[in-house]
Amino acid sequence: MVADRGAGPDSLLNIGEVLTRLEAEFPDATVSKIRFLESRGLLTPGRSPSGYRQFVEADVTRLIWILRQQRDHFLPLKVIGGLLAEGRDLVEEGDRSGQPLRKEARVRDLGSVSMSREELAMAGGLEVETVDELERLGLLEGQEIGTSVVYDGDAVLVARVAARFAEHGFDVRHLRMYLVAAQREAGIIEQVLRPMLREGDGRSQAEVRQLVDELSDAGAALHDLLLRRSLGPFG
Repeated sequence: MVADRGAGPDSLLNIGEVLTRLEAEFPDATVSKIRFLESRGLLTPGRSPSGYRQFVEADVTRLIWILRQQRDHFLPLKVIGGLLAEGRDLVEEGDRSGQPLRKEARVRDLGSVSMSREELAMAGGLEVETVDELERLGLLEGQEIGTSVVYDGDAVLVARVAARFAEHGFDVRHLRMYLVAAQREAGIIEQVLRPMLREGDGRSQAEVRQLVDELSDAGAALHDLLLRRSLGPFG
């Protein structure tokens, strides 16, 4: 949906005024982020005769909606663009059928999405250099497609978690302990479950995957309990 440009001159905002409007809810928003969204075709501000961007109220509403989808629903720009094309920015929490936007978007696109390093950084609220560091530490894995490296929906979740830790003063290097613990846990579970897939055992891969899910949930619950106990008064 393209913003209505019929508003009078008193209703026009420059990019600095738009940032002021965003400041309370999105303190990390920058001029470069708005320009990037425009370059991706998600925003279409008007231009003054001298070439400066001019935003109307509909532009600001659309921008806020985009930023909320990134922050609250971890949606990459490719998915957001598709939802905008459907006019989904007109509804904040759900569609006419009552289905939550987050659930629909995840089921339809997030699991198979691919995005660039820059898009991942924006979706996760991180600097590109931090994304590089997460990948170097093994917490992120990009996939080479031709001459490009792309990232999936799992990478978005890792980036968002890393950003949450960073907000509280943690260095991304601290997150490697979760990777090491997960790898050790996976090794033990695989060692126990592998015989179940051997010929003659009678268990299908689907059954083993279901058992993995159950063990994963149980392990997460145990980890949470032990962590809180270890934290003592902080837990």
